[in-house]
Formats: sequence, C-alpha cells, structure tokens
Amino acid sequence: MKIYVINGDSYLLINEKINDIIKDSKNVTTFDLNVNTIEEVILEAGYFSMFQEEKFIIAKNANFLGQGKIKDKDSELLINYLEEPNHNSVIIFICSDKLDMRKKITKLIKDKYSLVVIPNLKPYEIENRLEAYFKKNKLQVYSETLKYIINNCLNNYDLVMQEAQKIVLYYNEGDIINFNDVVNIVSKSINTNNFLFVDSVVDNDLEKSLDLYHDLKIMKVEPTILLALLVRDFRIMYNIKNMQQEGLREYEMMNSLGLVDWQFNKYLNKVFPYKLKELENIMLKLAQLDLDIKSGKVDKFMGLELFILDVCA
Repeated sequence: MKIYVINGDSYLLINEKINDIIKDSKNVTTFDLNVNTIEEVILEAGYFSMFQEEKFIIAKNANFLGQGKIKDKDSELLINYLEEPNHNSVIIFICSDKLDMRKKITKLIKDKYSLVVIPNLKPYEIENRLEAYFKKNKLQVYSETLKYIINNCLNNYDLVMQEAQKIVLYYNEGDIINFNDVVNIVSKSINTNNFLFVDSVVDNDLEKSLDLYHDLKIMKVEPTILLALLVRDFRIMYNIKNMQQEGLREYEMMNSLGLVDWQFNKYLNKVFPYKLKELENIMLKLAQLDLDIKSGKVDKFMGLELFILDVCA
C-alpha cells in the first residue's frame, strides 16, 4: 500500500503503527497540515529520486478526512494524485477526528488503499502494557498500584505512560513501586489541571500554559471547554476592572458578580496588572476564536494554542 490513513486518539498507538510501516527507514518527511498545505505534501510525494529510493511522508492533522474542511483546489489535487500515485512514495495521513466516509477523498482511500482505525485500549490491555513497561525498567509493582494509575488517568493510555515515565525516574533498578509514592507522583484530576491552565494563561505564564495545555490535549480535554473557562474568568476580571473605575465598593462588586469572599479576592489579585482596554481586547479575541472554531475557519487545537502564544507572549 502506498497511501495510509491512520485514525485514532492515542499518539503513542499511532506512532507504533507508523513505525510498523516505515520500519528502519531514515527517508522520512513530516508535514503538519495545520501549518503546511496539501500541495506541499503532493509535491514532495510526486518528486522522483534518481536512485528510486522509497520515501515516507507523514501528514499530521489530516482532519479534512473527518470534520475539517479542504479547499476545492487542494481536494482536486489530492484526488488526482490518489488516482496515479508515485510508487516510490508512501504517504501516511494522520487523522484524530471521526472519519467522514461520505467524503470522496476518504471513500477513495478506503476503497483503494489502507484505512487503519486504532481503537482505544481496554483497561486490562493498558494494565498489561504498563506492567511490561515497569518490568522492562527493572521495577516491581503490585496490581493495586497499576489500577490506581490507570483509573486516575481515566483509562487514557497516553496519559498513563506519561505518568509511568515520571514514576520510573523516581526509583532505582530493583525497587518496588510504593502505592503512596505513586499517589504523590501521579497528576491529580482533570478539573484541577483545567483551572491551573486557566490561571497560568491569566498570569501570562507562557511555558506553564503550554505545558498544561499539552497535558490536557493528551487527556483529550476539549479545547471548547478550556475556551469557555477562559471566557468566564476574563469576563469576571473585565467586570471587576470596569466597576473599579466606576467607583463601586468591594461588597457591591461581590454582590453584582455573585462571588463569595475567596473567589472575589482571587480575581481581585489577578486583575491588578491588567488595564481595562487589555481585558476588552482579550475578550474580543476570545469571541473571535469561538466564532472561527464554530464556523470551521480554524482548527480548535491550533486556534487555542495560537491564542495562548498571543496573550502570554
């Protein structure tokens, strides 16, 4: 097969499948379709090497095969290539969206090439892989500890293995992994990370914001949820700043916003470095981002990341 579509939620499982396809080849080029174009991918695939060497092209974020959109010109270009591909090139499209089999391109690839749908691992499968990972690193672990890690990571394989790497670094070869140590090492609930993420954006902490955002992406937290939390916090801050300029007292602001003491004090501290115009501009950017995501003009993951870079830079 010269064209593959790999569809799934797990970055690790997708990478395993990619490695199965490319083997030990060093002739690999990667494109990100949130940044690069279909035309760039096709041009690279269509290039003939004088040595006739097989090359592999990975096209990440090919979500036009699912809910995303593709320009008519790019669609025509890709369909033409699929009809007559370069037999020295292997293209691997990676799509995390649910595939739309009504689309001509998706249907064409399914009919003529290879469509690989990777299901999420079941809890017992994750447990087997996790136990094998610890054994490979010469660590002993009990079933209770394995189950705690998996449950705390919401049965998300990528997140489980990310936490497993932290645990391995904590111990020496031959150690027995202690349950209480794991409780302290493993990241706590998604809700906690959601709020930490929002706080880091409000605090203009770019590095922390991006680190938390990466973790939340692995947890499969919807960007629209994070966007809603950001809108809520910045709206409250804007209203506080506006009421401060109008000369309202603190208890009047609290009553107007429906906040209790500790909530109001938290926002009061966070709003201090901002000017009213800055908060207004951020609110406008959030509104535009929400509109662009809902209208399909921008990928939700890329759009939120660009917002973080813009606000925290």
